[in-house]
Amino acid sequence: MPHFIGYDQAERMVAALMDRAAAWHPDVVVGIVRGGLVPATMAASMLARPLAMVVWDSKTGQVNWLGPKPAGRLLVVDDCCATGATMRGVLASLDQPALSLTIVHDPETSGYIPDLSHPMREFFRLPWERGEATPAARARRTLGEPADMAYEAPFVGLDLDGVFLPDIPLAEYDADLAAALERRHGLLPFLNLPAFASERAVVITGRPAGDQALTEAWLARHGHGGLHVQSRPADIGNDLASVTRYKAEAATRWGCTHYVESVAEQAIRIAALAPHLVVSWWSASDARGWIVGAA
Repeated sequence: MPHFIGYDQAERMVAALMDRAAAWHPDVVVGIVRGGLVPATMAASMLARPLAMVVWDSKTGQVNWLGPKPAGRLLVVDDCCATGATMRGVLASLDQPALSLTIVHDPETSGYIPDLSHPMREFFRLPWERGEATPAARARRTLGEPADMAYEAPFVGLDLDGVFLPDIPLAEYDADLAAALERRHGLLPFLNLPAFASERAVVITGRPAGDQALTEAWLARHGHGGLHVQSRPADIGNDLASVTRYKAEAATRWGCTHYVESVAEQAIRIAALAPHLVVSWWSASDARGWIVGAA
């Protein structure tokens, strides 16, 4: 699991650097688009300084200001330094005093260490980076291409029973497994489903892997053929703790940005295990979901 740095923690980490930033007396805070805009806004507010925005093109090395180029001493802010290329590129374009700040940097991979930052060696993720984990965005990075919002649209993980169709009580499976499975396979889907695009979604179900073919057949029969299905492996138990951890880890491996769960307690546990996901508890009777936060 990645180490998730939420908005509250990001603000605290920026605040911890402000004494040294203020002592340098910057005239303007500069946010590097996109990731640097959030921490730069925080820093500008804490320092009571104006905010400017700059874009660095990783392909051409060109720097463009969104608005007039600011004068004076600049506090240049990005969210992180993984390789340091972005910060180095922006700083190299400046002809005035500048101090660099990021929330975190990886001291093992970054070719540039910011003046103000928190070192973090473990894999981290920030809220505005969720889209970078999607399958399309990861494939793009594998090819050496820069981040592109067109490939970062939400990728949704979905529970099956309770979201697509009614959930049969466990007692029925215990009483007569064959009859319960036959009844389940004949159920009709709910009329109202969560919003998702089939090409950017995966069903992550607690059903055992042995039910994969039946599950895919039911989905195909009701208009969801081709939707990816991840079933619970045989070596993972069906108890609450095991199922929720499996779902959280599977959603992370798939690169989900969101996960929709029909069981409230499971939703709470998944949100706690994988805070980098936007987890919602789906109520079929209300045909709506509620975002869940847990720690």
